[in-house]
Amino acid sequence: MRNPFIDAVRAIAVIAVVLGHWLVTSLVDTPTGMYIDSPLKHLPELTPVSWVLQALGLFFFVGGYAAARSQTPFLVRLKQLAVPTSLMLAAWVAVLFGLSMRGVDQGTAYNIGFLVTTPLWFIVVYLVLLALKPVVRKLDEHSWGVLVPIALVLVVPYAVWWAAWQLGHSLARRRIPGPPLLVLGVLGYALLTQFGGYPTSAVGIPGAAVSNLNPPNYATLALAFAQIGLVLTIAPLLTRIGTTKPVRWLNKRALGIFLAHQSALITVTLTLSAWGPLPGLQQPPDHPGWVWQRLLWLPVCAAVTWGWLRALQGRSRRSAAPPPREPVPAPASAERTPAP
Repeated sequence: MRNPFIDAVRAIAVIAVVLGHWLVTSLVDTPTGMYIDSPLKHLPELTPVSWVLQALGLFFFVGGYAAARSQTPFLVRLKQLAVPTSLMLAAWVAVLFGLSMRGVDQGTAYNIGFLVTTPLWFIVVYLVLLALKPVVRKLDEHSWGVLVPIALVLVVPYAVWWAAWQLGHSLARRRIPGPPLLVLGVLGYALLTQFGGYPTSAVGIPGAAVSNLNPPNYATLALAFAQIGLVLTIAPLLTRIGTTKPVRWLNKRALGIFLAHQSALITVTLTLSAWGPLPGLQQPPDHPGWVWQRLLWLPVCAAVTWGWLRALQGRSRRSAAPPPREPVPAPASAERTPAP
């Protein structure tokens, strides 16, 4: 049985991640090639937007809850993730090969490949945490279980996502109060970014020496706690939202949208580059007007995402379908017993 609250949080996380990549990532076209830029580099007043749109902690939170309730074997889930991911990567290998044959410079090809593959680290970490399900379950039996991955942040940065995952797993068994997490997360992020030397932006900025996501750090953990605490605090509202048709639609396609949305943005950018650098698309994001121009491109990106989604789903089904079985003829000696 589905949990409307978890469905609503997953939908929020999907929308936030998609909008985050579409609004803060720009592949700028120049006579010497394409380079990656971000409006956050030129417009620091937009930094608070990153606190909302970097919602990976929520993704791992709902992933931990789903893992606690799921009976799907690990190998089955691995195949469900590996097939569409491999198909998407194969498509981009073919595209990059074609571009290189047409003389596209190596820097542009590298930047395209980087944008395509960067979000896929999520799949790797997700599978590792899924494989650790027995350990996560054992830790959940102790009230201090969530403190273990938090402590491991000192040694293994990706334990940030483990902590969010562990909280989601715990939610499947017990109630978790939201306000303390919200206050702890907000205060922690404020102190770490103002006095601890951590970047204010929740996402990486091209050219910056330090990022809160590469690798994730204490600031990333604080933001995840703040977001998880917020959704837990407003759980009754989200539970009502989780029963709506748009949320159910998003939940059925969450993985596909996550895989396809970045490819959609790059597809739109490359396809329309034939018309020269267009406002809000391939032009530098160095002025406030660029943000409003980019917003006008979002419906186009959404339509192309749907095309990628249909292609990946169709090919995934064909890849997963068993070969047709030949009908087995009845033995020659078999005789039907006449009806009485």
